[in-house]
Amino acid sequence: MIAYFLKVIGWWLLTIVKFLLVPFGMLLKPQVGEHWSLLEVIGITSTGAALGVFIFYHFGEIIFKRFSAKRKIFNRRNRWFIRVKQRWGFKGLMLISGLISVPIASMLAAKLYRHNPNALPKLIAAFFLWSIALSTLAYGMKKIGLSF
Repeated sequence: MIAYFLKVIGWWLLTIVKFLLVPFGMLLKPQVGEHWSLLEVIGITSTGAALGVFIFYHFGEIIFKRFSAKRKIFNRRNRWFIRVKQRWGFKGLMLISGLISVPIASMLAAKLYRHNPNALPKLIAAFFLWSIALSTLAYGMKKIGLSF
């Protein structure tokens, strides 16, 4: 039981850093003695991503509040943030969140949408849907015999 819990914690930490690859790693290239079901993979990746979103969203809020007190400078990065926000909006961020990492998506949400009270739960929901999609894809690949 403890060994299982430690493996779950390890996958949670990896999910926070490399969300896109974890379902494939869990299902297509499991470690010796690991056999994960589709529901376990969805549960582990979605809760790990939710934990990461929560941490990095609030960490991003703190960082951006601290630096926003200083003089605003319009540089290349700030212009890029504004272009992304105007062109894609929050829905665009939710659509690409599974392709970029949990920390980057969370920090972007904190930077661009920290005044939106629904930003955090919507981003967590987006990662949940990405978790279902990626885990189902990996499970399907496993069933037809594809692996790394």
